[in-house]
Amino acid sequence: MGEFDQTIGFTLMGVTINTYLTGIIMSQFHTYWTSKYQDPLSLVGFLFVINITQAVAVIYMSWFYCVTNFTNPNVVAIMLWPYPFTALTMSILALVNHIFQSWRIYCFTERKMLVGFLLATALANCGIGVTVSIESWIFSELSKLVALQPIIEGNLALQCAVDAIIAIIMADMFSRWHTNFADTDKVLNRLIRTAVQSGFFTVVFALGTLLSNRFSPGTYMIALFALPIGRIYTHTMMSQLVTREELRDMLSNRGNHVSFPISSVAPAGTGRMETIMMHTFSTASIEARNESSNDLSKESQMFQNQ
Repeated sequence: MGEFDQTIGFTLMGVTINTYLTGIIMSQFHTYWTSKYQDPLSLVGFLFVINITQAVAVIYMSWFYCVTNFTNPNVVAIMLWPYPFTALTMSILALVNHIFQSWRIYCFTERKMLVGFLLATALANCGIGVTVSIESWIFSELSKLVALQPIIEGNLALQCAVDAIIAIIMADMFSRWHTNFADTDKVLNRLIRTAVQSGFFTVVFALGTLLSNRFSPGTYMIALFALPIGRIYTHTMMSQLVTREELRDMLSNRGNHVSFPISSVAPAGTGRMETIMMHTFSTASIEARNESSNDLSKESQMFQNQ
């Protein structure tokens, strides 16, 4: 292997993956802003700013290593500030994603204890991540960061666990609601697939960051997973935001019949949705069409609030 394959080489690969994923989520931001959603722009604007800032920071880092210090081999012993800055943004984006997903779980299940546990764990994980980021920023030399390795591993393991738990809960939640109506089941299958894919990729990148930090602490292999993981969290949230219109169209059926689910929430104490009753109205009846439109607007609002 070359002299810089395990340091600057891994960094360049991580920057390339991060930049590619940034391009994908920029297209999602464009789709969102050109749509007719009436959501508050604070969340989406925050995601846009933090992702653009991180992308510019890591591109500057690659320039610093490969151009500014092209003839300085000792530069690889220094962890430049975009690394801890990326760790900071990763912790923040992970927290925002965990809160967003926990809120969706609460909207569907109303299980306060479960959601409270997820939020408490996510906040603790974010606190540890921010602390580690600040410490890494202060002690920028790789040789001095060995002392932080157990804390970093604990933080990444906890983050990975929260991602997996949320994905499992959401997949199981939607799988229990299958009906005999093709359009409704198609929407539910899409939601299950989104939950599984989102959880899978976030867990893979979090686990990759954990294992690379554990087994290759003297290299920059961690950059392959740590630099892009924030874009994975952003992609997960933006994907769920921009696909709501498509899900509403799938629910409306746009054919001779309109089918939609009406949820029946279990009594207080169970905190779980037990059944979904399906109603189908023929387009031949004006009254039925009007009634179904009113109910569909309620169902669409549920997906609008996701």
